[in-house]
Amino acid sequence: MFLSFSLSCSLFDLKEFSADREEESVELDKKVTSLRNNYLFIIGSFIVVAVLPIFLSKYHTILLVQALLYGMFAMSLDLIMGYAGIVSFGHGAFFGIGAYTLGLSLVKGGVSIWMALALVIIITSFYGYLVGYFSSRLKGIYFAILTLAFAEVVYRIVFYSDFTGGSDGLIGIPKLPLSIKGIFSISIDTPQRFCYFALTVVFLSYLILRKITSSPFGKVLEAIRENEERSGFLGFNVNQYKIISFIVSGCFAGLSGALYSFFMGFADAEQLHFMLHGKVVIMVLLGGMGTLVGPIIGGMFVTIFEIIMSHYTKSFMIIVGLTFIFVVIFMPEGIAGAIKKRFSKYFE
Repeated sequence: MFLSFSLSCSLFDLKEFSADREEESVELDKKVTSLRNNYLFIIGSFIVVAVLPIFLSKYHTILLVQALLYGMFAMSLDLIMGYAGIVSFGHGAFFGIGAYTLGLSLVKGGVSIWMALALVIIITSFYGYLVGYFSSRLKGIYFAILTLAFAEVVYRIVFYSDFTGGSDGLIGIPKLPLSIKGIFSISIDTPQRFCYFALTVVFLSYLILRKITSSPFGKVLEAIRENEERSGFLGFNVNQYKIISFIVSGCFAGLSGALYSFFMGFADAEQLHFMLHGKVVIMVLLGGMGTLVGPIIGGMFVTIFEIIMSHYTKSFMIIVGLTFIFVVIFMPEGIAGAIKKRFSKYFE
């Protein structure tokens, strides 16, 4: 009788174990399917954008390049705003520093494009460390105001300096070919060629940032966003993580600004203006925070929408503002969140 009871218990435990394993297997399959569909959506989106220059006019291709680079700029802010929960009102400084660093390096330094881009990464990294070091000790509105103060200092220095061209900006930035002596040389002197170059950089930047946010480092940033004090109690150096996130985010923002000035052939103080700081925050919120791909969509949407509306009215910023209010109220998760919600059965 005891043996029969023990056997019944064993069979019950085995069935319960099998049910748990089956449930875990179903959940794992859902996660794998969701991840696969996410990547298919992202890759499909980039393929669609890659096909567009074939059918677009020169003007519309130029507009597409600008939209892509602003999308990359917004994606860089998403690392600190969407994942670390840090609101910066001075992120445009990275964009402008990148633009002027590349411009000055090519126009007055006469260096190669690769050396100029390396200088962009070095200088924006240093600025990111500087801002992160002093700002990371503050919280809330004080943090945001200090980042804005740093950005305004950079803006005033550039605006009143003869070396940078002052209020007239820096013009005549040469569009050098992408080349390594004796190995290859690729010309990007047409909007269509530059569009493919920009798309490649944006896609690689997305993959790098996705890898960073999926790493243990990225998970710590999310923990800081959810509860900064508890993250500190767990032994994480919160300030250090904030500084590193600022450096990484600044590098990609500076790179987007450098490519923008490289494409347009000039850099001006407007690329450091406080309006750009607010605009990039709107891009991130419109696209969807904490998604990386959402801010790319938001950056492209705002850039294209602004230019289209400016053809019809001088008060186009009012329309942009009303659109932003509409999205915040009715689509709080942004455009990317709305798309995911609409096709939730494919992403869950």
